[in-house]
Amino acid sequence: MNDVKYRQFEKALWDSLGITPTERFVQLPRIETQVRVQEVGEGEPVLFIHGGPNSGSTWAPMIAHFGGFRSLVVDRPGTGLSEPHPLTFRDLPDFGAKFVGDVLTALGIDKAHVVASSFGGHLALRSAVAEPGRFERMVQMAAPAAGPGQTIPPFMKAMAIKPVRRLIGLLPPNQRATNMILRQIGHGKTLDAGGFPKPFDDWYEALSRYTDTMRNDGDLIGEVVPNGDHVELNRELLSKVTTPTLFLWGADDGFGDEKNARMITGWMPHAELVMLPDAGHLPWMDEPKYVAEATARFLREETGPPVEAPRRAEQTA
Repeated sequence: MNDVKYRQFEKALWDSLGITPTERFVQLPRIETQVRVQEVGEGEPVLFIHGGPNSGSTWAPMIAHFGGFRSLVVDRPGTGLSEPHPLTFRDLPDFGAKFVGDVLTALGIDKAHVVASSFGGHLALRSAVAEPGRFERMVQMAAPAAGPGQTIPPFMKAMAIKPVRRLIGLLPPNQRATNMILRQIGHGKTLDAGGFPKPFDDWYEALSRYTDTMRNDGDLIGEVVPNGDHVELNRELLSKVTTPTLFLWGADDGFGDEKNARMITGWMPHAELVMLPDAGHLPWMDEPKYVAEATARFLREETGPPVEAPRRAEQTA
């Protein structure tokens, strides 16, 4: 792990967006792990929880358009610059139940909005059931990890096999492999239209090269994928999520289609669903401005017709 090198590329990403976050390291009281939290802006607190293999700065393109809130961007344990915290699938329900509450307690915050993606979405939903009083409103980005009826992309099936995972860890990170993964999770149209900004690509390569994120999240994937039946977000659990929740779901998400999205939101008593054409598993990467504005409107409880998501054909015409 090379913190100095990683920080150079992470700073370049934020700089490219005109943002200078502050950071602090806090101790999670019940989970007993130290995590890094980056902070941007002022206003009502919003906790951002990323998926994997990834870290908190993946939210930077969206946060560049997300004004009027105090954005709190956590590196989950074992990712970015946070301490590792190995998990087995048996540990996951309890870890998820405590995660949001622990981060907020460590930050001295009673309750907050939550924006979450993929594995972060899984943790947020478990926390919302266990400690609903810590939540204001919640936005889920596409399919939460271990959702019912979920499709597992090929790269994640491969990472669930320990020898393959170790072999991948020995290979130098490269853009071709990253693009292959991005296509499998639904971002092919964005790649075909020119791809993600270079500072983002450079940061993600640095995340792979200079931190232990890929190894730690790879081990987590190795626990969750083969034990999906034991950690699934089933109907019984989802029906207990009382937090008002908006799902912004990419129509091309490689983990779940619209049928899957409507099943999950149909089980939740206060969930809304917006399908985003031409977007994938990380929809803010395809439509950062739209997703930021839609999220802000929902968190502010603004009424009126939502802004319609642009289609890729309209953007490139």
